[in-house]
Amino acid sequence: MHAQGYTVCVVDPDEAVHDALSVLLQASGVGVKGFCSAEAFLESGLDLNPAASCIIAEANLPGMGCLSFLRKLHADDADIPVIVVTSTSDRAIAEQVVRAGALDVIEKPLVGDRLLERLIPASRGCRRSVPNESNSADAKSACKCNILEND
Repeated sequence: MHAQGYTVCVVDPDEAVHDALSVLLQASGVGVKGFCSAEAFLESGLDLNPAASCIIAEANLPGMGCLSFLRKLHADDADIPVIVVTSTSDRAIAEQVVRAGALDVIEKPLVGDRLLERLIPASRGCRRSVPNESNSADAKSACKCNILEND
C-alpha cells in the first residue's frame, strides 16, 4: 500500500498494539498516532483530513466504549473511516459496530496483510457505513463492510 501522507489513529488501551501497528504502518509509509481511549482521542482536538485519515479502534475500549465512540463520531459529523479490531469472534458485537458506522471489523491477532488490505479502501475515499441501528441491508454501505475472521 502506498499511502504517503495518510494518517492512522490507533485507539487502543494496549501500548503493545500501538507499537506493533506503528511498525507495520510506518513501514508502508503511513503515519500513526496512538491514543489509549476514545476520550483521549476526542480530547486531543486532532484536526484530521478526512480524505487522508482512518481510525483503528479496539472493540472493547475502556470508558466511553467503541459503540459510544462510533455514535459520537457520527453525531459530530466526523467523516473518518473506522476499522474496529476485536479479540473475540462475537458476530453480534461485530454487527453492532458495523451498524453504528464502522467500515470493517477485524479479529485479532491482526494479520498485517489483511489490515493493509482494509486500509486501501479507506485511503481511496471509502469512508464508513451509514449508521443504521436497524437490522437491515442498509447497515453496510457501498464500501462493502466485512467482518474478517482469522483462519
